[in-house]
Amino acid sequence: MPGSLEPAKVLILRIKVNTVAAENLGICLKDLNMPPRHLLPLLALFCSLPVLAAKGYHLWYDKDGKAVYSQFAPAGGGESEIVKPPPPPAESPEEARGRLQQRLQKFEDNREDEELAAEKTAAADTEASQKRQRCEAARKNLSLLNGRPRQLFQTSDGIRRLTDEERQARRAEMQKIIDTDCK
Repeated sequence: MPGSLEPAKVLILRIKVNTVAAENLGICLKDLNMPPRHLLPLLALFCSLPVLAAKGYHLWYDKDGKAVYSQFAPAGGGESEIVKPPPPPAESPEEARGRLQQRLQKFEDNREDEELAAEKTAAADTEASQKRQRCEAARKNLSLLNGRPRQLFQTSDGIRRLTDEERQARRAEMQKIIDTDCK
């Protein structure tokens, strides 16, 4: 194919162009291999960058009124405000997720406990209502049994007059219901 270069020739051409550009800038390729004694100041500079960034960012507004955040003050000496970066999160996302799951589980447990307590309260209210009704019926029946002796009563055999023994047995039964349910 005319006009195309093989990959190896392109690489050699790029190296030659970069070498010529470095020589034109006055940089010798041998100078890029710095001795270790020059690495210590560079290492100190790179280690101090997070400390410099922790001091904050410059905030100013451009001519259009848009907020600009930068590590450097605005050019031309314009006014800027130093804004501190937000603090790092107090806990890792995994810890926060675990804590949230614990709270959700505790919430669910409390909700279930409240539902059970409401059911128990409803059952106790129903039981108390039934006891009141039994008590009222027993008191009414006892007053009827203590009333006129020739009164007719509804029994399983139909409507009839009770004998004295049956009246006494029913009085004892009604009194027992009153003693247990009417408190």
